[in-house]
Amino acid sequence: MRVSTQQLFGRGIESINDVNAQLQKTQLQMSANKKVLTPADDPVASTRILQLNQELALNDQYQRNINTVENNLKFEDGILGSINDVIQRVRELTINAGNGALNGDDLKFISAEIKERLGQLAGMMNSQDASGEFMFGGFQGKEEPFQQNISGSYTYKGDEGRRFIQIEASVNIAATENGKSVFMDLPAAKNTFYTEVGAANQASPPAIITTGQVIDQEAYDAFYPEDMVIKFKNSLTGLQYDIIESSSGKVLSPDVVYVSGAPITAEGVQFEIVGEPLAGDSFFVQSTAKQGTLTTVEKLIYGLDHFNPTSEGRDVFDALLEDTLTNLDSAETSILETRSHIGARLNTVDSTREQHLDIEVLTKEVLSDLQDLDYAEAISNLSMQQFILESAYSTFSKVTSLSLFDRL
Repeated sequence: MRVSTQQLFGRGIESINDVNAQLQKTQLQMSANKKVLTPADDPVASTRILQLNQELALNDQYQRNINTVENNLKFEDGILGSINDVIQRVRELTINAGNGALNGDDLKFISAEIKERLGQLAGMMNSQDASGEFMFGGFQGKEEPFQQNISGSYTYKGDEGRRFIQIEASVNIAATENGKSVFMDLPAAKNTFYTEVGAANQASPPAIITTGQVIDQEAYDAFYPEDMVIKFKNSLTGLQYDIIESSSGKVLSPDVVYVSGAPITAEGVQFEIVGEPLAGDSFFVQSTAKQGTLTTVEKLIYGLDHFNPTSEGRDVFDALLEDTLTNLDSAETSILETRSHIGARLNTVDSTREQHLDIEVLTKEVLSDLQDLDYAEAISNLSMQQFILESAYSTFSKVTSLSLFDRL
């Protein structure tokens, strides 16, 4: 068989390149600390490595979600604890107001502090989390949930939603509570009402309606659950209003001469309209069996500011204090229940975090077995490949130097 010089050189260079490629691959494996550098190295292992890396990335996201939920729940629990402290202070002031030796001026001093506490409560109920979302606004996290209406009473502008965050493939945890369920949907001690200004009123500046109070519970219970409309009109003698039963249109009190700020009484309730309404303007007295925490405090302030020192007035005031304490009990119970739910969720978060940490350790162990380089083996291979390469160079040099002309 004839072996040409070109073939001899080609086979020698090919052999050297193969050994050199193996050497470079080993060096790359050592620098990257990985034995699988491309899918071609081990297709099955490469597929499994990709899956495991995706599982680790998902696990990392779940752990970030867990941290977010935990921070939100702890912050929310702290806010609820502070709100409860303020409610307890309002309770103390309510009990102090029941001292029969106090006169109207003394009660106004108590009212002044409770007004400050009311603002404090509203501020805490409008707390924002680290991302600027309102904690108790439901899904309406960008809008302040508790806002004052035209009359200065607090109303809830959020919704009944709760924001959930996924912390595991099949586990979603509520990271927030809505203010409606925690602070608004509370059972009132007795049948009660709230007041509203008609949305279509034209007066500018708008007239307002006060929070009011029940002054004759039996009379109001007999009227409940009906609502009332106070409808203004012009007459020859000036501005008047009718008090109308909402459902039937029956006029309960016709042609009443309007005096701004004068007490208006009907069906066992009392309130005031202040300002200069126009003919056609309406105000509403809406019956309800529920009473929010802020409304409870507002009605207490109204009762303190409108204390009547007569025996009948004292009876009305004592009934208000009794109802206020009952309603504050409901508020504290709601907060306690909410905090217990938060505690249960925090326990779930803790156990899920531990589970994810265990999964992370096991996944990394499997991933390490698949892709991490055995340095002892790699160094041995590198030494062998260097030896083979040097031998190939030496052999190539000697073989290519052989010639028949050296024998002539």
